[in-house]
Amino acid sequence: MLPQMNDKFDAFIAPAREHTGGLLFLGAVLFLLLAYTELTFGIIGLFGLGVSLIDGTDIAHSFSSVSGDIADPVTPQSMIAVLVTFISMLAAVWLTVGLFRGQSIRTLLGTGAVLRNFLITCAVMAPVVAVFFLVTLSGTSATPNLPLPEWIFWMLPALPLLLIQVSSEELVFRGYLMQEFAMRFSSRWIWIVLPSLIFGCLHFDPSKFGSNGILVVLATTLFGVIASDLTIRTGNLGAAIGLHFMNNFMAMMLVSLDGTMNGLSLFVTQTHVSQHSEVRGFLLTDIGSIVVLYGIYLLGMRWIERRRERQLSRR
Repeated sequence: MLPQMNDKFDAFIAPAREHTGGLLFLGAVLFLLLAYTELTFGIIGLFGLGVSLIDGTDIAHSFSSVSGDIADPVTPQSMIAVLVTFISMLAAVWLTVGLFRGQSIRTLLGTGAVLRNFLITCAVMAPVVAVFFLVTLSGTSATPNLPLPEWIFWMLPALPLLLIQVSSEELVFRGYLMQEFAMRFSSRWIWIVLPSLIFGCLHFDPSKFGSNGILVVLATTLFGVIASDLTIRTGNLGAAIGLHFMNNFMAMMLVSLDGTMNGLSLFVTQTHVSQHSEVRGFLLTDIGSIVVLYGIYLLGMRWIERRRERQLSRR
């Protein structure tokens, strides 16, 4: 099921081979975490300073208010602030690669037609997202969250920021971490599953999802495995970024679960995240959909490979 090492992926991980020290890698990961944390606090601090200057409130109070809004982004402004904080992740991985590898962040994107793979994946996913959107609206009690003109207005800054958000996560998990693990370990189960599992565990939030927290981890880990698969087969992050972009656009901009990050969502479900039994059904359906789509994808890839082999055999 999982893809094997191939020439494209071998070229993708080649930049990591120039720096193989285990302690160096450990130091780089620690630096990445520290830089991301500090830069995020810096961005929140700038937001707090701006609110303080506009409203004339105490800076500490403004910082606390902004932090609360980002933790529970129920307005378009707070959701925009959440997306802006991902600039810190992009900056952190850029600094890490530059300082510890002496390389450009472009080495994490891979080789080949990155933009082409991104656009093709978005085009392929667009009808899938449309179908899921219509099915969700017809099958659940979703209510309008933002008026359409206001939603369109907020999409102007939101979509570029969403691209930054998904790109920064892919650069870290399917770029930097998968390159480093694949260079060190021969088993594909390590360099595919481990970064995906780390990605999934970072979405663990029992305070919000309660007993469904593990299902959230499972769903995001499966998503990470599929994004890894795309990266291995194409040799770059273009397709993975496109998949991540369309997935998050659906979940954050079109129909969001009430009580989650729904400040920019066009619709919101009447089911609240605290209704654990109802939410469990949503999550199980989501996991099932991921498995089915992944199966269709694998069958499609097998058909393409067999067709290519037949064409080569005729020459």
